[in-house]
Amino acid sequence: MSQTSEEVANKKITSQIKRSRGQLDGILRMMDNGRPCDEVLVQLSAVKSGVDKAIKQVIAQNIRKNVNCVNEQQLTDLQTSLELLLKTK
Repeated sequence: MSQTSEEVANKKITSQIKRSRGQLDGILRMMDNGRPCDEVLVQLSAVKSGVDKAIKQVIAQNIRKNVNCVNEQQLTDLQTSLELLLKTK
């Protein structure tokens, strides 16, 4: 049985969140081991980027589910606008 686009999107979001959780666990180990601040900050930045990506995916999925776009280009334009908005936060 093939998955719906919503199920595929949910798997991507879940995977992204789990990846971020794993990175956070690694950061905690780094801190326990007394790793330098710059190394910890690099990893924290990566987690932040991953969480931001998950946020965009959740919002994009909600848009696809709740906005009646006439065609795929309108949906793409809407998602591009959303990404620009999220970059300004």
